[in-house]
Amino acid sequence: MKYRPEIDGLRALAVVPVILCHAGIEAFSGGFVGVDVFFVISGYLITLIIYGELQNEQFSIVQFYERRVRRILPALFFVTLVCIPFAWMWMMPDELKDFSKSVVKVNLFISNFYFWKESNYFAPDAQLAPMLHTWSLAVEEQFYVLFPLILILLKKCTPKILLVFLSILVLVSLGLSEWGSTAFPVANYYLLPTRAWELGIGSIVAISMNYWQKTDGWVAQFASVLGLLLVLFAIFTFDDTTLFPGLWALSPVLGTALIIAYAKPDTFVGGVLSWKPMVGIGLISYSAYLWHHPLFAFARIRFQGDVLTEIYLGLSITALGLAYLTWRFVERPFRNKLKFSRKQIFIGATVVSISFIVAGKVGRLQEGIPDRLPLEVRDMVAWAHDKNPRRDECHAKKGRFIEPEKSCVYGGVVSPKFAVLGDSHAMGLAYQLSLQLIQQGRGLRELSYSACAPVVGYRRTDKVDECPKYNQHVQQFLFSHKEIETVILFARWPLYLEGKRFDNQQGGVEFGKSIYAIPVEEDLDFIKSPERISTIGRLYRATVQNYLEHGKHVVLVYPVPEVGWHVPYYLAKEILFDTERLELLSTSFEVFKQRTKNANEQLDKISDHPNLARVKVEEIFCNTFMVDRCVAQMDRKPLYIDTNHLNSIGTSMLSTKVMKTLQENQWL
Repeated sequence: MKYRPEIDGLRALAVVPVILCHAGIEAFSGGFVGVDVFFVISGYLITLIIYGELQNEQFSIVQFYERRVRRILPALFFVTLVCIPFAWMWMMPDELKDFSKSVVKVNLFISNFYFWKESNYFAPDAQLAPMLHTWSLAVEEQFYVLFPLILILLKKCTPKILLVFLSILVLVSLGLSEWGSTAFPVANYYLLPTRAWELGIGSIVAISMNYWQKTDGWVAQFASVLGLLLVLFAIFTFDDTTLFPGLWALSPVLGTALIIAYAKPDTFVGGVLSWKPMVGIGLISYSAYLWHHPLFAFARIRFQGDVLTEIYLGLSITALGLAYLTWRFVERPFRNKLKFSRKQIFIGATVVSISFIVAGKVGRLQEGIPDRLPLEVRDMVAWAHDKNPRRDECHAKKGRFIEPEKSCVYGGVVSPKFAVLGDSHAMGLAYQLSLQLIQQGRGLRELSYSACAPVVGYRRTDKVDECPKYNQHVQQFLFSHKEIETVILFARWPLYLEGKRFDNQQGGVEFGKSIYAIPVEEDLDFIKSPERISTIGRLYRATVQNYLEHGKHVVLVYPVPEVGWHVPYYLAKEILFDTERLELLSTSFEVFKQRTKNANEQLDKISDHPNLARVKVEEIFCNTFMVDRCVAQMDRKPLYIDTNHLNSIGTSMLSTKVMKTLQENQWL
């Protein structure tokens, strides 16, 4: 196979935007499509090698996997090994447990399944997972298991028949991907069936060489420039709200295919990509890809999320430096058959993989090995588990739908007068409020569903779940159960309206995919509608009004201050890193007011009614213990279990205010 320097230049075009995207450089918001560029390149090169060897009766499956082992594993093993001591020193138990599980999955080449199950690519904790980026390696390796077998079975077919077969597979996979972009977006992002078409496009380019190889002149110039523009369009315009992959992914994928096919040395694009610095970065692109995400993840862990752009850029350069050293002293030597035989490569890879798997299993089974941390750190970390003790039993979520008739009742009362409705915020309040109601002989029913505001007629855009169905069932249940006199509505109201995760503007950025509330009857394009917030606000108000019209007392609990930092971990790491704190951990009250402006406006529009009471959570935590600040800590103890959920202390303070409201309105 003739060496094409422009392919290495294309690798540089792929890896640099990925790094800058993950560094948070807004101009490169779509840089994650660099992975798609890599997929097309991989499909092209692998098919070129296998197909050529099959045509010449030289293909060996053992030799093929030997090349893959030499190419992929040494650098991957080295980067993983370097990550382990930093994980040991800096990670909290839950973080190390998750890291340990990811190490196991990486070495089984199923990390894409692991990250699919654990979180989506843009999820809150994902950016703290050093091995997150290995999902793409898993997809490729799974492709390499299946694709050679397909080519072997079809080796006697003519190129045209093979192209027809591959085209059918590509169209099926693309169709599945487009459907999955809304039906199952997380799985769609991570799994081979919805990614295979991207590698398949590269394979089609390889098989169809005879049709495009001799094309030159203005056609090659136009096609290669068009390809470059398509890739750049995706890099600079896509972001985490783009439905991806799916039809939108055609932009970087077809762009890459056009570049591979037509960017020859005598074309403008071919000349740019053959520029020595581009080729140089391309040569080390695999190691650069391996290094950049662990560097960023550990920086976020070490600096508590407060990583300046300058630090990210410095780490990006560091990733390239480490990539060169890894390429020079790890990648190249292990590709040399004179230095390491096939037997040594296979035995060595097996031994190292098993060692990592065993180490990962130990980390998981030992719950992140908490004893490695000082006692004071462990005590602070324990607050992250200060949740409703009946959470697993009473809190509904995707995959565990709880009919209202079977929902939890606190206090041993058969027909309680009170019900708490809402998402996971309500779940925390339900337990603490029940403790105070029980003292007065009262009971309480919990009706909570994870990430689901108690609003009839809306759905979330980030996933397909049973939230609309749950809210409808709850409303019907409450209408028919007259003994429930008072409903308490509590949710993370701003998140559903704003979509974006919380940024406290002090370095505390809650990483995660954007979430938007839209009416159930609208499609995803409604996200961009200027009427979306007011429309959802009307649903908020209609839901409350319906409960009032059916004779219910309604206690409307306004937003809890979000923090942006994982509070127990933040405080624990301050102890671990010996960072002195002279005042309570807190966030800006002004930032809170900006964040909740739309939510408060929509809730305030609910007409006053004798049976409606409002509880402003900000009156407890903001501008009280500290001027112009919202506290997340009291008496050296956290008030939250994570970035936004109150723990038993914080929830007890809130439930006391709710009880006072009930007493003032004589609803007890």
